[in-house]
Amino acid sequence: MKWMIFSLVIVFLLSGCVPMALMMGPEILPSGTLKQAVGMDLLVGFEESILAPWSFQYLARMGLTEYLEGSLRVAIPSIFISAPAATVEAGAKLGVPGFRNAALLVSGGVFLGKKPSGISRDDYFIPFLRVAPMAGFYIRDWMVGAKLQLFVASEVGIIPGLFLTNGKFYFELDIPFAESTSSPDGGLFGISVAF
Repeated sequence: MKWMIFSLVIVFLLSGCVPMALMMGPEILPSGTLKQAVGMDLLVGFEESILAPWSFQYLARMGLTEYLEGSLRVAIPSIFISAPAATVEAGAKLGVPGFRNAALLVSGGVFLGKKPSGISRDDYFIPFLRVAPMAGFYIRDWMVGAKLQLFVASEVGIIPGLFLTNGKFYFELDIPFAESTSSPDGGLFGISVAF
């Protein structure tokens, strides 16, 4: 138990801006089932070979029906990157009848905070919308898949990504297109643990 608390504290300290890693695959949880995850995004700069903490995330998911799941995500920014103080997002994931390995996430939320990069005023409240179709296939106990996020905030971003999950551990690589909501020189690598 002590090592889990220690790990969470370290992740929190190292954990900044738009939560890109969705920390979920296309499977829909059974009705009434609650699943939680904690994780973080790492900013990866390919040309400059950097690896920096980006955001700490908490995600709660609940199965509502056979083909519908609700989610709530909270992201806290890294202490190393100028970013919103917090991100809060709620959404619904819609399953595709007959295709248990495909789904569509539709969510919305807000950025809250002070003086992030590119915003001059002191306090701000920026709403955003995310639409993300995702699909995958199983290799033994692991699902390998892809997703494409349309992210609309003060700018419109298109963010393709690849993910690997076994339901407990989740790994994701997102590479935002240039001129998107978040456009680092590289991508974002997300890692999380579900419980």
